[in-house]
Amino acid sequence: MKSYWVSIHGTDYQFVAAHNETILQAALRQDIPLPWGCAGGICGVCMGSVLDGKIEYLNGSPLALFEEDAVEGKALFCCAYPRSDLKIAAPELGSHFQS
Repeated sequence: MKSYWVSIHGTDYQFVAAHNETILQAALRQDIPLPWGCAGGICGVCMGSVLDGKIEYLNGSPLALFEEDAVEGKALFCCAYPRSDLKIAAPELGSHFQS
């Protein structure tokens, strides 16, 4: 099965995300505590930025992702599937993730 590397900007953290799992699922599976709430694209707590790479939403754009956010490169990690290696920014990470 195809997988991709995801690196978190401003940290030394990287993790592997399978083609069939969301960025959030992959991060949590590897004990990377990305912020999240509903895990369904409604609350927006998991919003971050995709700085490099491609993602896909399988069921259309999530409710909490407005068009202007998407244009700015923002993504909801609970619904975003990787389609290449990624560099992301997650501003809500705990202080123990700071480099």
